[in-house]
Amino acid sequence: MSYLRPYGITLLAMATGQRFEAKGTHIRIGRGNECEVRPVRSSDTIVSRVHAELSVGPTGGLMLQDSESKNGTFLNGDRIVRATPVRLGDKIMLGRGGPLLLVEGMGTAPQILAPKPAAPWAVRGAPRTVWQTIREVFARTFLRGN
Repeated sequence: MSYLRPYGITLLAMATGQRFEAKGTHIRIGRGNECEVRPVRSSDTIVSRVHAELSVGPTGGLMLQDSESKNGTFLNGDRIVRATPVRLGDKIMLGRGGPLLLVEGMGTAPQILAPKPAAPWAVRGAPRTVWQTIREVFARTFLRGN
């Protein structure tokens, strides 16, 4: 299983100056409440409920994909028909004449290392195998000079 680093992204609505910030491996854009980025009111019909999605692609880059919207998704003026890489400074339009969003900031979140769990034989009261007992005796006898 490969680990996908979540992205943080800032989108600027060109018409209103409103900024939208979202983070994750899948960021939905549309008018529905389930979307992380909602640049229009729920009554605006040019934008679908879930219009487009930003997601981490197989190479780790951020990709934009239309979510089978009625009016299409455009990247830098071109209608996209498959997942397309997104870069800083790109312009995303939701439907022809719909809201125009500038990719103002983006980056991956740092990978967080989880603490290493304690070995079962190191936990008081946990059952130990023969090899764990031998390791413990060896460490006490030869590594500490006892």
